[in-house]
Amino acid sequence: MEQLIEITEYKIFTKTEGEGLPLLLLHSYWGDQRLFDVLTRAFSKKWKVIRIDLPGHGQSGNPPPGYTFDTFAVVLNELLMILKVQGTVSVIGHSMGGYLAMAYATKFPEKIASLILMHSPAKAADGQSIKLREREGRLLAKGKRDLLLQATIPSNFAPENSFKMQAALHLLTQTSSLVTLEGALGSIRAINLRANSLRVLQNARFPVLIIAGQHDKVYQAEDQLVEAEQIPNSQVLLLHHSGHLGFMEEEELVIEKISDFLNEKIS
Repeated sequence: MEQLIEITEYKIFTKTEGEGLPLLLLHSYWGDQRLFDVLTRAFSKKWKVIRIDLPGHGQSGNPPPGYTFDTFAVVLNELLMILKVQGTVSVIGHSMGGYLAMAYATKFPEKIASLILMHSPAKAADGQSIKLREREGRLLAKGKRDLLLQATIPSNFAPENSFKMQAALHLLTQTSSLVTLEGALGSIRAINLRANSLRVLQNARFPVLIIAGQHDKVYQAEDQLVEAEQIPNSQVLLLHHSGHLGFMEEEELVIEKISDFLNEKIS
């Protein structure tokens, strides 16, 4: 079922498939819910899979002024209530989607059954990454979007995958073409202003799975592994043949690990 749901200043595209316990999928910057087609086919056999397009991405409306993951977490909670999600929900967040997942877990920890962070560090943005994002924003504002994406999209893959994953590359090109300027700039601002969620995860009662790519050029795997060591209730999957898109680059291994993790928590 597909819906465009209006909540306050937001228009949010949602897609729900399958029956069972709820599983929410949150995509990355420059992506949309279609990046999770394979994961959805795998998990909707047993779970009620809910996908959304984040503000300014896919078929959702632009973010309002002042958009942050903290503010949108409240909207996300309203959205889940509209979708009749009762009790707890398991959440999978990739990169930027992980930041939103952590913001939601911070505000509504009692509603999290389990949390899966794919290529999504828990700590706040550091000075260097903030400067790089701000530079990206200036390029976008000057109309350099195509030049920027030509360089950044292929770099999401591990070197061994960049030439053989043409279907995934094409999909990323499609999803990025739908991101509005307001959506991109709003996302950059939200990414730069994201909170440090490490303490929240350290004290969480829900289990956490951290998935990192050995060849990730966006976020170093070593940094995510160090974070994982500080989270008592966590598991780790290090993908040795992946960059920033491990759920595409090593999809079978990722699906197997997530399935085991989720089933372990409901058994």
